[in-house]
Amino acid sequence: MTIIRHDSEYNGMAEVWWSSEQNPGSRQWFSRPEEIRYALSRMPDIPFSAPSASACGTTIPIDPGIQRQEMLGIGISMEESTVFNLRRMSERAREDVMALLLDPERGAGFSLVRVTLGTSDFTGQPFYTYDDIEEGGSDFELEHFSIRKDIELGIVSTLRRMKEISPELKFFASSWSPPAWMKTSGDLKRGMLKEGRQYTDTLAKYFRMAIEAYAAEGITLHAITLQNEPLLEIDYPSCRMTPERQRELALALRKELDARGLDTAIWIFDHNFSDAWEYAAPILNDSSAYRAVDGIALHDYEGEPSVMRELGSAYPRHSIHLTERSLWGTKGADRLIRYFREGASSYNAWVTMLDSKFGRHQWVGTPDPTLLVQDASNPDRIWATPELYLTAQFARFVRPGARLLGTPYGSEDTVTNAAFRNPDGSTAIVVVNRTAREQTVRILTEGRQLETAVPSKTTATYVWKGASQEDAVPDNRIIRK
Repeated sequence: MTIIRHDSEYNGMAEVWWSSEQNPGSRQWFSRPEEIRYALSRMPDIPFSAPSASACGTTIPIDPGIQRQEMLGIGISMEESTVFNLRRMSERAREDVMALLLDPERGAGFSLVRVTLGTSDFTGQPFYTYDDIEEGGSDFELEHFSIRKDIELGIVSTLRRMKEISPELKFFASSWSPPAWMKTSGDLKRGMLKEGRQYTDTLAKYFRMAIEAYAAEGITLHAITLQNEPLLEIDYPSCRMTPERQRELALALRKELDARGLDTAIWIFDHNFSDAWEYAAPILNDSSAYRAVDGIALHDYEGEPSVMRELGSAYPRHSIHLTERSLWGTKGADRLIRYFREGASSYNAWVTMLDSKFGRHQWVGTPDPTLLVQDASNPDRIWATPELYLTAQFARFVRPGARLLGTPYGSEDTVTNAAFRNPDGSTAIVVVNRTAREQTVRILTEGRQLETAVPSKTTATYVWKGASQEDAVPDNRIIRK
């Protein structure tokens, strides 16, 4: 589980890191760890050379004059299931796990964390919100509002410790359900927000109070999504919400935030690619809502990532975020490349750690492997699945504030890629080989080239500092999205 420290100087060389797949998506990972061929493994640095004709199988030209969306972060979730399992560990073991997840020098360097406002389906607790009252009652003044349960369950202290370890870490929050008394079902399961402006305004105030309560605990919420999967009603916390109602809620929340001087971003939708147009357009085609909303959140369970580029072109003011999906193997790494190439500014894996008995959660199915698995009989014993390392191939080297550079996508029959320019001037390119054979690659950039090879079923990341003034080819073109 150890990840090797990387150096800060490149001296005309490119760092090389490899991670490979192993039984991607198999639930066998819940029963035992397996040997992984490459697990964010540091390989020998390779030198740049002068550009020349090459017999390499795939050439990847990087155009640094094309700089697209700015990256917010790549990260994980801290739903109550993961927090519960972390709290079962000894302090020393828990600190080791935190470093593995967050440290950009010794660990995966995750930089963005999704939290839940109240419980989601991944919890072993009775479902709750921040304003649960007796059946038949109401609390429009929110006199009973409290995040006390988040404090008692260790969620707040866990997030605070994560921030101490990684000061640049950002959090965003999603609600699975309003309080039951606000809903047609009278329950956190299923139902809709009751009709009437009073309920809309109260829910907006509820969200604003949650943002302020977390801030009082030292945790700034960078953004909030208004409803997780608003087109789903199911037997765990959920709430069906039409785009018309979400538009009304976005406007009400923006008013609440502005009145308090809060700059938390509002992200709409938070559901599948397949329904994104039908949901986002009725909101963002309204001029007032267009100004009130900051981003569009998406899940990848139905549909194709290409819708992100369409939405980004139609609504260029609004950032695009892949807020929920777990991925496996090099096929998953290629999917992550597609997210970024189609305009996503962030990615978050859903559910970070379950135990070897799939505990604890109240989802309606059997979960797939998580990034970390905890031995149910020995909480201090954990093992990482290959997906931790495959995702770290992006998260550790593509830092917040990086911009996607211009490269051709490549081919699933050879390699695919995405390249980024980090705020410190370094370049990172992630190259994915999904094939069953080694692939040779030539990377052309700023008057230099790298010749390399990527093993089968492996993701490789190459990192280097900028070319010297003597070597670089001037190019002032900047295309901003």
